[in-house]
Amino acid sequence: CQCLQIFLPWIMFPFRNDLSQRQMFTRALEYCRTHYNNLASLSTINRMNSALLEITQAETEYVWTGLHYLAGDWLWVTGDDLDYTAWYQNEQPQCPARDLRCGALDKQTNLWTHRNCEEKLSFFCQ
Repeated sequence: CQCLQIFLPWIMFPFRNDLSQRQMFTRALEYCRTHYNNLASLSTINRMNSALLEITQAETEYVWTGLHYLAGDWLWVTGDDLDYTAWYQNEQPQCPARDLRCGALDKQTNLWTHRNCEEKLSFFCQ
């Protein structure tokens, strides 16, 4: 049925992006909030799998997600819970340096990493 082919991508790929764009974390956040809803939360295995299908289109090695370190905790800018995680070696960075408090998805390892918030990276919106 053609109807399924039209609507299935929305179900499979909930993210909106222009992976050719490169922005610092705060600019990416502003862009997503202005044009969509927010930077993407990869808070479930399904969202993570959707992101992994799209990340191959990114022009940068890392892609901003809505993950950031604030007041002693890693949080999603969307307010989603941090129940599902995909940190390298399953260890979330504790008390990262001030400039390494923004979370990105690594295109090679398919895992989360903390990056310098001033880097200009591709990003996912939702």
